[in-house]
Amino acid sequence: MPPSDPRHPDRFDETTLAAAISARLGGGRAANGTTPPPAPAKAVIWVDRGDEVLVHLDSVRVKIADRLLLISVDLETDQTGRTPLIAAYALGDDKDPAGLVAVTDELPHGNGVLASRWGQILRDALWASVLAIATDRAEVARPGAIGLSAKAGSLRLHTGTTPIRLPVNVGGVVK
Repeated sequence: MPPSDPRHPDRFDETTLAAAISARLGGGRAANGTTPPPAPAKAVIWVDRGDEVLVHLDSVRVKIADRLLLISVDLETDQTGRTPLIAAYALGDDKDPAGLVAVTDELPHGNGVLASRWGQILRDALWASVLAIATDRAEVARPGAIGLSAKAGSLRLHTGTTPIRLPVNVGGVVK
């Protein structure tokens, strides 16, 4: 693997990852070091099927534990006020990365009304942001992103040429 590029790190701590996710949720790329980043937006409005929600980009918080990535974002509507939704993603660890997949709940945790209307959209947008960060790194690292792992306080992006082999259950036998 080529040496780590500080503009595109292999590892993110909670603060750095939160900032990168916030930039993605706001519709931009995280700063790549070659151009000055635009002034960060504090919030954006998402519109879906005539409904609107204010996404507070400055509220993005990340907690990384062993094999677990938690992302909290405050959303606000006229009906619910401002309240956080928290999405949980189960990942692999350094010894057993799970590829570029995660297991998550159907809906984020938090206000039920807000989660039932905007939860799937937020959950998918957060995961797309994490994958986009991995893709950005893969463009620099070559040969490509093949996995993500979480370990107390750190998200690691794995690069390589061979995808991580996931066990396959064939007739009750894991191969």
